Amino acid sequence: MQEIALAAFSVISSLIIVFVLVLLGWYLVWKFFLSRFRFVRELLGGMSESSSVHDLKNGRSRIKKLRKD
Repeated sequence: MQEIALAAFSVISSLIIVFVLVLLGWYLVWKFFLSRFRFVRELLGGMSESSSVHDLKNGRSRIKKLRKD
């Protein structure tokens, strides 16, 4: 009986560790890469007005920098 409980505990703890690592990986990918794309943000929950204004400000500053160069 103790061997079965130990095996079940090993399987469950391994699954939990894998699940946590996958969630951490997705969070890091979102934070550092996917959140920069407006299309992905719209797919995953829409955009607020403040974020679109923020994007416009960043776009204008990029255009200004390109024109100065």
